[in-house]
Amino acid sequence: MTGAFADLLITAGVLVGLWSLVQLVVNRPLGRALRLGVWCLEALIAVFLIGGIVQIMTTDHDFAKLEFVGYLLGMLAIPLAALWWTRTDATRAGTAIIMVIGLVTSILVLRVQHVWAGPHG
Repeated sequence: MTGAFADLLITAGVLVGLWSLVQLVVNRPLGRALRLGVWCLEALIAVFLIGGIVQIMTTDHDFAKLEFVGYLLGMLAIPLAALWWTRTDATRAGTAIIMVIGLVTSILVLRVQHVWAGPHG
């Protein structure tokens, strides 16, 4: 669960967060382009989830598998919940929610990597 794809996902989360921050600073509500960015982030998370499940099934690595899957599923659900929450929000608050989601996604990828490393990693 480490490597280039995890780095790409972390970068994508930070970019969505920074893009949202810029939108907040210029006093713009959540727009179509930023929503599309969140959907792209969601697609990357889905690929990460599938890759994680494949790795669980093909390894004898000792780590907290249930916790690992929980983080992966949570990562998948959080952007969807944020998009649902902001679907009718025409204020800057929706943009702030998306900013937090981008940054939280990056942090969750790091946490997934820590869980994958196991108790001795």
